[in-house]
Amino acid sequence: MRTAHARAQIRKRRETDFWRAVNRFLVVFIGLGAVALIALAFVPELRRIDEMRETLAGLQKELAAQQLLLRQQQREERWLNEDPGYVETIARDRLGVMKEGETIFRFDEGAAKAP
Repeated sequence: MRTAHARAQIRKRRETDFWRAVNRFLVVFIGLGAVALIALAFVPELRRIDEMRETLAGLQKELAAQQLLLRQQQREERWLNEDPGYVETIARDRLGVMKEGETIFRFDEGAAKAP
């Protein structure tokens, strides 16, 4: 048979074990809550980063298109400065002038589409 003192110690140990379990649960619960709050704080930043990446991709495409246009204009400028034949061709085309014995064919895109 157990003495009253032994029973009191067992009861005290059970109460202590119960409160230790409750404390562990609370510590884990508080830790998970803190992690959740930190994660929620970063969600808007992650969305902003995604938007900025999309903007960057669009700007890079626009930059590539502008660089292509620049190269084309630089090439045409070089031809205009260095090639008199090119200047003559452009001038005759814009003025609608032709050389003797030359035949010019012009295609109107609007007329080609109509039946």
